[in-house]
Amino acid sequence: MSEQPTYEIKLTRKGGMGANTNWHWEVQDATGKPVKTGSAVGEEHKAFATARIAKEKLEAGK
Repeated sequence: MSEQPTYEIKLTRKGGMGANTNWHWEVQDATGKPVKTGSAVGEEHKAFATARIAKEKLEAGK
């Protein structure tokens, strides 16, 4: 049985306020190397949800 890689989400605020906040997100592997990156505009929880979906797809091997 193979081990699944462990991924971590990092969010960085790039500017704006409130509903216009710009977020940059990265899904990183165990060594801290970015595997997938993206951006989102809006509230922090929405940006995190976008990154979480990308992380789940990586973990599923899609």
